[in-house]
Amino acid sequence: MRVFACAAAAVATCFSTPAGAAWHRFETEHFIIYSERPENKVEDLARGLEGVDGLMRMATGLSGEHPPVKVRIYEMADEGEVQAALGESNSGVAGFYTSNILGPYAVTLRRLISARGDFTPDLVLHHEYAHHFMLQYFPATYPSWYVEGFAELIGSSKTLPDGRLAYGWPARHRGDTISFTWVSLKDILLKPPEKVQPYNLYGQGWAMTHFMTFSKERSPQMRRYLAALSAGKSPVEAASAFGDLDQLNREAHLYLTQGSFAYTPVQVPLHEPVIERVSDVGAAEAALIPETIAFSDFDLSEVRKDDVRDHERKRRATVLKRIEAKATLYPDDPVALVLLGNAERTAGNDKAAELAADRLLALQPSNVDALILKSRLLSARAELLSGDQREKLASQARHLAVLANKANNDNPLAYVAYFESMKASGEPVPGDALDALAAAVEKLPANTSIRQELVDELASEKRYSLAIGALLPIASDTHDSPLRTAAREQLAKLQAMLGTAGASH
Repeated sequence: MRVFACAAAAVATCFSTPAGAAWHRFETEHFIIYSERPENKVEDLARGLEGVDGLMRMATGLSGEHPPVKVRIYEMADEGEVQAALGESNSGVAGFYTSNILGPYAVTLRRLISARGDFTPDLVLHHEYAHHFMLQYFPATYPSWYVEGFAELIGSSKTLPDGRLAYGWPARHRGDTISFTWVSLKDILLKPPEKVQPYNLYGQGWAMTHFMTFSKERSPQMRRYLAALSAGKSPVEAASAFGDLDQLNREAHLYLTQGSFAYTPVQVPLHEPVIERVSDVGAAEAALIPETIAFSDFDLSEVRKDDVRDHERKRRATVLKRIEAKATLYPDDPVALVLLGNAERTAGNDKAAELAADRLLALQPSNVDALILKSRLLSARAELLSGDQREKLASQARHLAVLANKANNDNPLAYVAYFESMKASGEPVPGDALDALAAAVEKLPANTSIRQELVDELASEKRYSLAIGALLPIASDTHDSPLRTAAREQLAKLQAMLGTAGASH
């Protein structure tokens, strides 16, 4: 989970809903927005999101050939409502982006209690969506300063009175302290992140990215630098694209201190109407929105810090109890049953998860989410068996995965279910099943659980180079995420295995 926090005063922790307000689903070309506000109010939010998406597509040259994986946006009341849902009161969380088995989503606010100047809910949301865009469409190895710098560059873009977007608008919300905490670019570019003295990652990252993006001389150098890193070159080799690093540092610091930042007004064409469809959100789905945004399913066994793992386990247990309590009020609701089933499976309660899947299949035999959940549960059970029993259960799981794929051949989780059913048989995984898993990762690149499955399978087949490439997005996370330490440990092992395998040939 990528969390964007700000210093916040104590805030209310109750789920307050305006009198007479109801949740609606607003669908645009690239987003599904859940909000309690009327359509005319959500229009600005939708235009801002589609504008930022269009700006990034123009800036990166992304063609329209890539079908979008729509990101769900939940517009909550304020920080208090979000923190109460997460069970993290007074944590300062102002919004976040993450991805789980239900797909990628972001949480934003109708109002930011602790807002300061340009630090607005829209800025937070656009920053987080930039992270999604980068990983979704351009997965590669990026240095931490550029990951956050690019997100700040996009997030700070401002809508001008004439409707154009000011690409490169200065990130004034980062304050005037960037220069005082400035760290030499030679250190940042050449040293491992843990060896660089603490600095303002967001602020200096933005300043470096802004300078190199708008400099005619440095912009092509930055592109060569990033391409070299993605090609596996060392930091020293990649940084050679900039020439004299001391000179680069002087120019970048002078650019910051002069305080005159170029920006480009960009007219981003939008599909009209921006909001394509509006629909009511059912009572069960609306009631479960706090639990939906709080649900996480990354593998806790990969978390190396005991206190972090224990805290997350307790938080999940609390969220699960809330889901179970609300699901009993809506025993026949598909949305409630899908969330309940996946939450129970994540908690290791496979029998309860299967009951939820069976209940939904009894109500809707062709429900894709239920078919996938049931298939994955059968595959997990098959792996504990042997002989004919194992093959029989794996075959049943495969049948359900195929049915799900036929019902929706674009659902990446059906690909995962098919892979797991083949893996459950105990036989070597055929190429088409591995291809299916890789396709699921391509569609859901921020889902760490699915990505880890791919890494482990590639490693088991001694395809170490591909496994390393698949693991890098977790290992190179700019934040000290719960999974990053484990990923870096595995990365070191895979690199050693790759070296040994190469030396033996």
